[in-house]
Amino acid sequence: MFTKEKIDFNHCVDIYELNKNDFQLLADKKNIKELNKNFLINNIIPIVLIIEKELKENHVFKLSISGGQGSGKSTISDFIKLLLNNHFNLKVASFSIDDIYLSKKERTKLSLDVHPLLATRGVPGTHDVSLGLETINSLVSSKEKTTLIPEFSKKFDDLLPKIRWKVFEGTPNVIIFDGWCLGAKPEPIDNLKSPINDLERESDPDGIWVNWVNSQLNNKYQDLFGLFDLKIYIKSPNFEKVLENRWLQEKTAIEMDNTKNKSKYMTKEEVYKFVMHFERITKNMEKYMPNDADIVIVRKTKSDFEIHKPDFLNIK
Repeated sequence: MFTKEKIDFNHCVDIYELNKNDFQLLADKKNIKELNKNFLINNIIPIVLIIEKELKENHVFKLSISGGQGSGKSTISDFIKLLLNNHFNLKVASFSIDDIYLSKKERTKLSLDVHPLLATRGVPGTHDVSLGLETINSLVSSKEKTTLIPEFSKKFDDLLPKIRWKVFEGTPNVIIFDGWCLGAKPEPIDNLKSPINDLERESDPDGIWVNWVNSQLNNKYQDLFGLFDLKIYIKSPNFEKVLENRWLQEKTAIEMDNTKNKSKYMTKEEVYKFVMHFERITKNMEKYMPNDADIVIVRKTKSDFEIHKPDFLNIK
């Protein structure tokens, strides 16, 4: 799909040296205590070089990043954006599938009309996919315009009013869109007959929620997933690591919050229950995403990532 040229390791090192101060500033902002130089040289910079080579006149390059909760999607997205902005002087628009969640009011209605578990944001069916499609279509338009980038507040568990959305002027060179379920496919109905965790056993014994969520992955979700020129998938070693990573993400958010109100954050047990909402689709994605994605990054530890596909991007 894209140019299969060997990546020059020394060139990656040079780019790192030129941008290391900006990298560190971003790491500090994200509360990354130990910035892994190898992560940048062996993962981020090669991906950015691929994107830069693939840019074409009058075409907005669209990149998707998927992976389980807490896998590092937003971190990778932010470092890619920084380098595209600062080193290559490119205009980048970025947002997440998390930013197109349905409002709390809309999810409450779903929980009453379909199933109580739909009050919880996250699974397919709790996103405004049309909003995502409209936002990307506006960004890629060559017309003189401004685009409102939707934004969801996890603090308030609600979509922010439009007056607080980000404004993007003109047309970007690159769009980066991340989300845990990007690329997910509906499962055969026969696969949905038995619950796979305590949440399904206790809260959805008849499989109403599981089947409804699975059906949502048809149509508009596939239209959205099919928009992208380059698809990155971050693979965790197993689902237990997904649980650990999401809890680490929560702890980091608590540490970065200078207010005295910590009650809005989840406990470890609450995080684990929350992630159970995504377990079925996450495990299913692990079966096919390594083949479907253009680039596969394996998250081995908290700060150790390694590109496993394609081979020519592994410059070690």
